[in-house]
Parts: sequence; C-alpha cells; structure tokens
Amino acid sequence: MTFFVVGPDDRGFFKKQRTTWEFEDALNQASDGDNILIKRDYQFPLEDQNYVINKSLNISGEDNTFILGGFIIKNGAQVKLNNLTLRHYQDKNNCLQVTNNSQLIATHVSVVNDATTGQNYPIIYVDDGATAQFDDLYVEKDKLGDGAHRIYVEKGNVEIKNSTLNCKITTTEANLTLQNTTLSYGESNVLSLYSNTVATLQNVTVTGGVKEKDYPCIFSSESILNITSSIIKEPNYSGALYLQKAAQAKVENSIIDSLYLYNQSKIDVGNTSRIVESIIIEDHSALTGETLLLDGRDNGKINIFAKGESNIKLDWIGLAFESSPNIKIEDNVTFNVPEVYVLKFDSTNDEYDLDENNQYTIVKDNLQNDIEYFTTQKKESNSKQANKAEKDQKDLQKGPQKSGMQQLDEMIGLETVKQQVKEFIAVTVLNKKREEKGLNTSSQTLHSLFLGNPGTGKTTVARIVGHVLYEKGVIAEDKLIETSRADLVAGYVGQTAEKTRKVLESALGGILFVDEAYTLASGGQNDFGKEAIDEILKFMEDHRSNIMIIFAGYTNDMEKFLETNPGLRSRIPNKFDFEDYTVDEMVQIGLFSLKKQQYHVNPSSYADLLNNNLSKDNDNSNGRWVRNLNDKIIKKQAVRVALTDSYSEEDLINITDADLDAVRL
Repeated sequence: MTFFVVGPDDRGFFKKQRTTWEFEDALNQASDGDNILIKRDYQFPLEDQNYVINKSLNISGEDNTFILGGFIIKNGAQVKLNNLTLRHYQDKNNCLQVTNNSQLIATHVSVVNDATTGQNYPIIYVDDGATAQFDDLYVEKDKLGDGAHRIYVEKGNVEIKNSTLNCKITTTEANLTLQNTTLSYGESNVLSLYSNTVATLQNVTVTGGVKEKDYPCIFSSESILNITSSIIKEPNYSGALYLQKAAQAKVENSIIDSLYLYNQSKIDVGNTSRIVESIIIEDHSALTGETLLLDGRDNGKINIFAKGESNIKLDWIGLAFESSPNIKIEDNVTFNVPEVYVLKFDSTNDEYDLDENNQYTIVKDNLQNDIEYFTTQKKESNSKQANKAEKDQKDLQKGPQKSGMQQLDEMIGLETVKQQVKEFIAVTVLNKKREEKGLNTSSQTLHSLFLGNPGTGKTTVARIVGHVLYEKGVIAEDKLIETSRADLVAGYVGQTAEKTRKVLESALGGILFVDEAYTLASGGQNDFGKEAIDEILKFMEDHRSNIMIIFAGYTNDMEKFLETNPGLRSRIPNKFDFEDYTVDEMVQIGLFSLKKQQYHVNPSSYADLLNNNLSKDNDNSNGRWVRNLNDKIIKKQAVRVALTDSYSEEDLINITDADLDAVRL
C-alpha cells in the first residue's frame, strides 16, 4: 500500500527531489488499496472537470479540501472519500457519479454546483448496482432553481446519515436509507420514489414541495416507505405525503402535515403518529394502525375524507378540534374505528395535554355520530332516464363499437408497427393485472417514440393505443392531445416553460402526442425549444405514472433530437418504426377513402393513375400524398358535373376515367 501526498511542489535549495504529487498524476499512478492525501494549500487546475476513478482508493483532504470538479467512480471500484468539497461551476455535471457495481464510502463531504445558467444534472448520481454510503454529507442549494437539483438513484443503494441536503432525491428500483438528516427543497417534490424503491427514513426532517404546482413533499409510487421519528412539512396542502399506485408506507412516532392515499395505496400509522392538517383516501386505498392523532389545522380540507371503496381501520382517532364535519366518507368506505374523540390540545405549546397518568384528556367522545356519509351515485330524473334509454336504443341500432385492437388490425399495412404495439400493450396490461393481484411488476415507462415519414398513420395509431390503454385501465382518460413546437415554444425568456407546462397538464391522465418533436432542438444553442425539452423531461419524471408522451417525427431527425439531451433516450424506452406504405397499400388506402366518402371509381383505373403519378412525384408523404391525390380527383369530378348542370345521384357519386386522366402527370 502506497501513500501519495498531493500538494504544492516542495522542491527547494536544500531539497532537489519533489516528494509531493499533482492530483491527476497521483490518481493515475496509484493502485488498488493506495491512499491519497490532498494538502490544504494544494491548488487544483482551474479547469472544471470530472476525474475518473476505476480502482479502489482512499482519498482524503486536510480541513475539507476544495476540489474543482467531480469524481466518476466505475468498474467495481471501492472508494473512500474524507474531508472533501467537490464543486462545479458549469451546468450539466455530476459532482459524484457511482456506477457499474462500484462502492463509495464518503465522510465529511460537501457537493456544490455553482452554475448560474443552464440546466441541473443530478449532483449525485448512483446507478447500475452501485452502493454509496454518506456520513455528514452537505449538499448546497443550487443557483439555477430549475426544479432538477437532485440526488438520483436508479437500481442502486444509497445510505445517508447525519447530513444536510438542500436538494431533492429521486429513486427508481432503488434502496434508500436516510438517518438523522434534514432534507429541504422548494422547487419540486423533495423525495420522489418510483418503481419498487424501498426507502427508510429515521429521525429525518423533510421540508418543501410546491403546493401551487401540486408537487407533494414526498411522492411515492409502486414503492415501500418506512418512516420513524421523522417530520414531513408542507403546510396548507392536501398531501405532504402522497402515496399512489399501490405504494405502501409504515409510519411510527412521526409528524406529517397531510396525507393523501390514492390508487390502492396503503399506510400503517402505528400508534404514536400525528397528522397536522388532513387525510384524503381514495380509490381502494387503506389507512390502518392502532391510534392516530389528527390536529385538523385548516387547509381548506375536511379532516378525514374517504371515498372509492377504501378502508380505514384504527383503534381510535383523537382530534384536536371539533368541526362540522370532522370526517366525511362515501358510503362504500369501510370505516372500522370504534372510538373517535376530541382531545385537549395546548395550542400555545402545539401539543396534546396529558394527565398525571400520562394519558390524553378526552374533551368529547362518540364522534362517530357526527360523521357525514355521502354517495356519488346520483339518481336520474325520469326525463334523463328517458333520454338515456333513447340514446342507448340509437347506439344499439348502430351496432357495437369496435375495440381499439380491432381498429388496429383493420388498418392497412403497418405490419411491423402492429406487432410492436401488440407486444407493448401485452406487457403493459400484464403489469397492470399483476399489480392488481399484489404481485411484483417490472418497471415500465409508457413514453414512446413514433419514427417514420409523414402520412404513415402515427397519429391514428397513437389514438388507438390510447383507446386500448383506457379500455384496459392503464390510463385514466381516453384522450389524446396533439401538440407541436408552435404550441410549446414562446418568443420570450421564461414564457416557454409555462406554456409547455400548461399543455402537459392538459394531457394528464391520457396521451400527449408531440408531432415533429425534433423541431424543439433545431434552433441552435439559444433557442427556446431547449427550455421546452427541459420542462417536458421534468414533467415526465414527476408524472410518469399519469401521462404517456409520444414523440413523433422523421427517423433520422429524431435520432439527432435524442442526442441533444442525455436524459431523453433513457426516459423514452419504447420505439415504434412506421415503415412507408407499399404502392399496393397506398392504392388500398385511396380506394377505401373514396368509398368512405361514397364515391364510385374503377379500381384498376385508379391503381394505374396512382402508380403513374407516384413514379413521377413521390414526396414520401405516404397517406398524405394519397389524400392530396384524392382531393385533386374530387375537384376535377366536381368541375365536370358543374359544367353539365346535372346533379343526379349517379353524377354526384361516380368518378369517371376522364376525371382520373385529368390529374394524370
């Protein structure tokens, strides 16, 4: 084991041989198990850079030594860091990146990103089976305020204790432990847990979220969260702790401003936990435990509101204040709470009074009689019932509506896309069914790329995919919002993010179809399209379970689009390749379109015309080219009929060979 001392050149009149090292030289020379000590007076190069560490080293500094740049730890390296500050001045940089099954143990380490323009990348990034342990970690507040200053963990393990974190933490399929730590962030969610993450918080204070944008302080989806002796603070909001999509939580001896359970989520509040403001429970979710203290501070919500066949099971609930009502539940909710009390509460000291036996003082009991029950199933008036019956009869006469899969199968051509869509839907629905039965599911993101030339049915297929996902219960609404650069990008600094966000929010619960998405990245370095991309990426991360975004465009241009931002490709894993239609398929499309419009035409004459014109004027716009051809034919037919002044049914529907020849090239 060799000991390298990094410091200023110590050669002098009486010392001809240098005994100190430049940092990069020491890093290159060191072998597994070696130690590197950085002297307090050593000056790092002025270049803002990342140092790659692919061997097992111990790196320490004197008095929290300042390093300009960051570390990339990879290839299974086992690294220890001590008494260091890692600082970047440029955006789009990690101060620490731990990957490829590497291990990091860091003690008394600070990380800082002082960039004032651009975009935040995760200040600490852990993935691909890596493990990182931090004791006394300090993450300084960022200067960009873009909502993306974060520690990001994907398929990795992170343990943080005795630390102060002025950033958010986002995890996917990860293990996270926080102990004796404060976590504060006011630009987005503070803690976001996705896709089978297991997180443990012990003696942790979490403060932040953005109530104006409906960003909860802690957001958990398909994950498990254990909270002990901790505080979660987001005042005047409905869900400081927000659980959705079968998320589970266990809480002990903790104070949470508010709680929101949705979509089959479950929480066990133990016997010593306290909710400051309100609890909302929806969509087959469950609140269980022994006892619950609920202050009921005013945030505009009922103290406890439950609906959607949810379940509440506790020994008793203690309220600090009585209101009318404190509890409002739908009549299909299971409410199994034998006792509901109003307890004596000391507002000055913000605590419940205890008697000489250390027991709560009951001011009023039997509040079950004051619970307000309601039903969402409204009775229809006789006239409405009659109208509904008439509508049902008309629908019956029309015949059954075709399912999304039937519509897909009936589309002309697109055999590759049809197979890709069927595989995508099969996996998505399988995960949904496994989730409903409480089984583990593979992590899946709906966001997709639709690649191909214009007129190949991308929008139509997107709409069909939306129908199917809605039919299968994967997305909440059967809606597709079509948008393009003009709808997202504004003309002035700061306006694009707001404009983009409004479009994104309009598509929540359904599908957002971004046509010619590559144009967002085609305007150069200072173009506002980049701002739209950044906002989309952030929204995708914060709402990944509540929206599907489809990016559509030419194959080559979309590849360049993905290269403009390293976060795009990883967040859009599903790719659908829309091949050009064959000539025969274009003939079928054209004939089918004319038939739908109740025109009659000689099929062989039409096929001959299409072949001829396509060979002389093919702009690769596929179905769009066919529609334009049909429009030209219909105009020629209209002129011919108008000149004869004869408007019999036969004249109105027949397209003659002469009409076809009139548009022949």
